[in-house]
Amino acid sequence: MRDYLQRLRVTGGLREPGLVSTAVLALTAIAFFRVALLPEFGRELSMSTFRLGLVTTMFAVGRLAADLPGGHFADRFRARRLMALSAAGVALGSLVLGLSVEVLSVYAASFLLGVSSATTNATGMTFFSNVAGTSHRGTSMAVFSAALLGGQAVGPAVAGLLSSVAGWRFAMFVGAAAATVTALVLSGARYTGRAPARRSVGRPVPGGRWHHSTSMVVLYGVSFAVFLTLGAVPQTLVPLIGADELGLGTAAIGFALGVGGLARFMGTIFGGWLSDHISRKAALVPGLLGQGAGVALLAIEPNVPLWLSAIVVMSLASFAVPVAATIIGDIVEPSQVGTHLGRFRFVGDIGLITGPLVVSVLFEGVGRAAAFLFVASVLTTSALFSWKLLPTALPGDEPQNTSR
Repeated sequence: MRDYLQRLRVTGGLREPGLVSTAVLALTAIAFFRVALLPEFGRELSMSTFRLGLVTTMFAVGRLAADLPGGHFADRFRARRLMALSAAGVALGSLVLGLSVEVLSVYAASFLLGVSSATTNATGMTFFSNVAGTSHRGTSMAVFSAALLGGQAVGPAVAGLLSSVAGWRFAMFVGAAAATVTALVLSGARYTGRAPARRSVGRPVPGGRWHHSTSMVVLYGVSFAVFLTLGAVPQTLVPLIGADELGLGTAAIGFALGVGGLARFMGTIFGGWLSDHISRKAALVPGLLGQGAGVALLAIEPNVPLWLSAIVVMSLASFAVPVAATIIGDIVEPSQVGTHLGRFRFVGDIGLITGPLVVSVLFEGVGRAAAFLFVASVLTTSALFSWKLLPTALPGDEPQNTSR
């Protein structure tokens, strides 16, 4: 990490990366307030488990609609300008959700939050892929992912605390106010860094030929598998199990997801280090298998320690997507990174849409074991394809030169 920070100082300073990463953390946290609050507004608005799954699905539809244009814009505009636009969208979506008195407005707010989330992700992922060069790209993407995943966990924890004080609507109003402040700060910030250096595409793979088309399909499959898991498990069924089967309150559910956030931070930083210092593949495959193991724990009849253990294991291993995105950044021109990552996230968000629908139907119709073992098998299959079909040596696998 020290080498990475030194690299940033040389290439343009820490101010812009700090601003972008903080914005990713804050906006993602606010957009994910809804996760811990699902049981609350589900009870108030008389929404079934399937309808609550549709809330996550509408969030994913919004992301899907913005993935490709968001990636295109991320290649062409300064990061903080797009982040300011995202913050305005998060503020409006949070306000609409806080004012909702019917199901349709909840869906509309979730869609808008999804659009804003996709723009945030496109901007941050593209910025951090290019900001520090190939030798530090794994660590740089881990910083982005730590902010993103940390926000996904901190948001529900904060929302749970706010809701326990004054209700779920108050939590969403606080989120709207915080996103508005973020938009104003980003709009007033001045860019002081330099554009990252460009490089040529098509670097040879040590020890073998780069099978571009096959490998891109495998990497898109990683995105699909992980986002299907995120939508179906931690964002939908985990809080519902905590509330309905374990009898936990909103604050306790939010706290558990916050513990998962700390585990995500630790796991993602380790995954980035492993990606830069050992190999991309040595980080990618264990991450997928570890996340699958965490999901499989939920197939067992739950108690609080087991439920919390599953959250921690899933979270520690949730670094496959940033590693896969790192590989994509290695093999495309910096001016096209946003466009290619937009396609990568687009496939992932298809998983985010289908995951809650399919897995909630399995959960209600077939049972717990079938639902969670299905998700674990999707992750395991992706790990096997990555192990078998990705080249042993990938671009960017050359060890860092840390002597400078």
